[in-house]
Amino acid sequence: MKYELHDLDKKRLPFIIRQDVIRRDMKDFTHWHENIELLYFIEGEGRVVCNFSSYSVKSGDIFVVNSENLHMVESDTIIKYYCIVIDNEFCAFNGIAADELRFIHIINNNDLIKKYNSIIDHYNSNCDYREAKIKLSVLDMLVHLLNFIDKPIEESEADSDDDLEPQNLPNVKLAIKFIKENFSKKITVEDISEASGLSRAYFSRKFKSITGFTLVNYVNLVRCQHACRMLKTGKYKINEVAIECGFDNMSYFTKTYKRLMGVLPSEETSI
Repeated sequence: MKYELHDLDKKRLPFIIRQDVIRRDMKDFTHWHENIELLYFIEGEGRVVCNFSSYSVKSGDIFVVNSENLHMVESDTIIKYYCIVIDNEFCAFNGIAADELRFIHIINNNDLIKKYNSIIDHYNSNCDYREAKIKLSVLDMLVHLLNFIDKPIEESEADSDDDLEPQNLPNVKLAIKFIKENFSKKITVEDISEASGLSRAYFSRKFKSITGFTLVNYVNLVRCQHACRMLKTGKYKINEVAIECGFDNMSYFTKTYKRLMGVLPSEETSI
């Protein structure tokens, strides 16, 4: 599980728009964020694990990750998808309290897919007034998404079973936020445990029981995911990426990246 600190240019484009892929030999992990996220699957089959429930997804599905939902994507083969994260302030400014609504998770609706594809088309273009067109398309999609409200957040929380939430989850979230904000530095298990507010021995056990990862493996996975995105831009050399992502040993970076991401760093870049 990780906390995603979204670096959004709120004045220009208050969104994150990207294409992702999960392979069978690639590890992903549960993460969470305050902003609503829409995943559009374009190839393959897999699962979205959201709030400790597993949902089967395939090409053509849109999956809505509601505000602060724990989630991850996994596949036994390969699955490709677009990801759009929409800033809560943008939603609220336009009269849509996305953080107070709970949408149906899996939506297979042609109109919503067309609106989603319109966003991607504008994002990948160099057309005039590109940013305005993207904002308008995102707002159009959000308005259509209001047809798929499951229940208000208060009602959803009233129906939930508190016993299903793992003990010390808030402490784990604090640790994840700390890791996300400091992964490029040299951080220790003691640093992370202190940020969580729990003792090292107790916290390490709880962290693994909730996330499925030891603290060291989790930090390395966060670093490798960030390294993957840097490498795919083609702007950085591999040794530059390793240093930027907190690895001070190239051999260890290469072995760790291969183990966690399923490919060598050199296979992610043309440099």
